[in-house]
Amino acid sequence: MDEIIQTIQNALNNALGAPLTVILLAMIPITEARLSIPIGMGMGLSPFESFGYALLGSSLIAPILLLVFMPIINALSRTKVFSKLGKFLYDKFEKKSRSLKDDDPPPETDGNEQKKRRIKITKHDAKKMGGTALFVAVPLPLTGIWSGSAVASIIKLGFVKGLISLVGGNIVACTIITLVTMLFPENKRWIVTLAFSIIAVIVVIVLIIKFILYKPDKHDEKAEVSADAAMRDPDGGNDNNDKE
Repeated sequence: MDEIIQTIQNALNNALGAPLTVILLAMIPITEARLSIPIGMGMGLSPFESFGYALLGSSLIAPILLLVFMPIINALSRTKVFSKLGKFLYDKFEKKSRSLKDDDPPPETDGNEQKKRRIKITKHDAKKMGGTALFVAVPLPLTGIWSGSAVASIIKLGFVKGLISLVGGNIVACTIITLVTMLFPENKRWIVTLAFSIIAVIVVIVLIIKFILYKPDKHDEKAEVSADAAMRDPDGGNDNNDKE
């Protein structure tokens, strides 16, 4: 197994180079920093270099995901071919985001007060940002930048606040993965790569099975309506001033 892992790493190193390999792997869902960091260190990069390239790759995809997640889910839900997929994805991430939603939303305010609230971080925002960052910081399957971006979009955290939360949690996750990988001797770090690879495969298989067995119901019709509303106002009214 050591030879197989080493052969794959050598092939990637010759084809793309270690830095680009780590960056690209970090941008891909399921693998993200969890797999890219141990692979980078196995390809000869220092722990600091692997951390930096993985953080760069996984963070670069965050702003794109925050902007396109809800429109894509909504578009999929409206098609005959991918309707089930769109509803399945929305329902999956909506369940993950329930603990971060406000039980008592802030009262309506006039235009000037709304503008001030968009700029500053309220208690509601702090709860959402902290929860989203913590969600991303735990280096487990389906808790990375991709899932975190979906959660941030569904709870309407806003672009800038969502991005701050995602990057903050991502820094913690990358640090944890780097430290865990460093615990192994250099000639045994393929064990970490193999472990994360097996977990990734299991997660994909489980998701495929759940998707096959998934049956949209009335709850999903409500989810689609929520997705439509989120697409029309993806940042919960924060998009204009929150980017400042």
